[in-house]
Amino acid sequence: MTNDPESQSHTGDELLDIRGIRKVYGGTVALGGVDFSVRSGEIHALLGENGAGKSTLVKLLAGIEPRDGGSISVGGVTLGESHDPQDVDDVGVAFIHQQIGLIGDMTVAENIALVSGYPKRVGLIDWSAVARVAIVALQRMSVDIDPREVVANLPVSAQSIVAIARALARDSKLLILDEPTATLTVAEVASLFTILRRLRDEGVGIVLISHRLDEVRALCDRVTVLRDGEVVGVAEMSKISDDEVIELIVGRRVVGLERIDTTAADPFLEFIGVRSRRLRDVSACFSRGEVVGVTGLVGSGHTEIGNLLFGQAPLVAGRITIAGGDFRPADPVDAIKGGIGFVPGDRNGEGAAVDLSVRENLYLNPKEGFFALLRRNPEARRARATLDRFDVRPPEPETVFSTLSGGNSQKVVLARWLADQPEVIVLNDPTAAVDIGARHEIHRMLRMAADAGSLVIVITSDMEEIEQVCNRALVCRAGRVVADLRASQISVSELTRYSLEAA
Repeated sequence: MTNDPESQSHTGDELLDIRGIRKVYGGTVALGGVDFSVRSGEIHALLGENGAGKSTLVKLLAGIEPRDGGSISVGGVTLGESHDPQDVDDVGVAFIHQQIGLIGDMTVAENIALVSGYPKRVGLIDWSAVARVAIVALQRMSVDIDPREVVANLPVSAQSIVAIARALARDSKLLILDEPTATLTVAEVASLFTILRRLRDEGVGIVLISHRLDEVRALCDRVTVLRDGEVVGVAEMSKISDDEVIELIVGRRVVGLERIDTTAADPFLEFIGVRSRRLRDVSACFSRGEVVGVTGLVGSGHTEIGNLLFGQAPLVAGRITIAGGDFRPADPVDAIKGGIGFVPGDRNGEGAAVDLSVRENLYLNPKEGFFALLRRNPEARRARATLDRFDVRPPEPETVFSTLSGGNSQKVVLARWLADQPEVIVLNDPTAAVDIGARHEIHRMLRMAADAGSLVIVITSDMEEIEQVCNRALVCRAGRVVADLRASQISVSELTRYSLEAA
């Protein structure tokens, strides 16, 4: 199972073989003797909470930072103790991050040539040869992308494919993918996975770093879990359950949330024939105590429901009512006064002042007036109690927000709203880019808010999240609500089916 000796053993045919690697920052052990191996023709998941050591391991492999002990070999070639990024590139390792490193105003072929090199003829760049190299790399993945196209004009999914093609043009044998699906739609994820499976079948080794357990389950052959800088489990995916993976990641057994069917017998919030820029004749009702998922593909209109409630989109026709009274907020301040809490999808860009302290971020909402901001000591005591209540680590009010992990920064943004128990809390992608342990904690917070009487609306394209936490789900397509599912009906397959079916 999780500590299967066969899964952890080094068979001698590893493409990547890391033994006893160590890294210490000051007095903190970031990696304490980690073993990690990847075979040719294998997709291997590297999992762990933020701070578990994944990023440190990748940095040491990439030669960005020196290691304090241990050995690294790729394809039988042992890298020196002070190897650099060029050494790693020379042995066929490529790194593809969320920020994929392409130059937007250059063509696909030019971006590929930046890594593979510009062929020359009589001292000048041979542009025909540059195009041929790009075509060969793209054809290897069976994709139809024009090498003459400017990268900035491509959708995000195609840019990710170009980044992989660039690595293949250098004949990379090992790909390290860090959250490659974070900005992709369901259809784009499926296309990317098809390409990765094809590369695996050709013998390429792939490391997938992800917080999405459903993607890991669908794609990976083996999994290694790090916790506190140590390997706590290695297993074949076919021999380990999702609950066992989660327990390894967080270090304790996590009990799944029970989804209880709810009814809208006493509607609190209603949409009646609502039309806006992206919605067409939407009618739906919501009750207190519900966790309602609102989902759909990109462009389906599902995010507009949150924008209307928070005064960020104009109502063209129809009515929105709360407790029987008309609700038409002119702007976000008006919405807050009306009892609406709103957590945006971009917590750093829209949901927080990243250079301020955690305490200052907890009290950004304009509800108590200017002079409340001057009461620092009472505010600090309240902040510490709130951080303890919502399990924010570290629970220090004066910590600068930007230094927190993704999961803890999201908990702060959520705590800002949930601490005052709003009547309605709307959340866009509440667990985007947070680790699996924090994801479960955030889900628990949402269910607690609903149990205390709030209406919780989760707007997301992450259909696994809706299956895990919501007791109702609305599916949008082409600006309309095409399905209203109860807890017993909610599954990823059903949500996907309604999202994709022709209108």
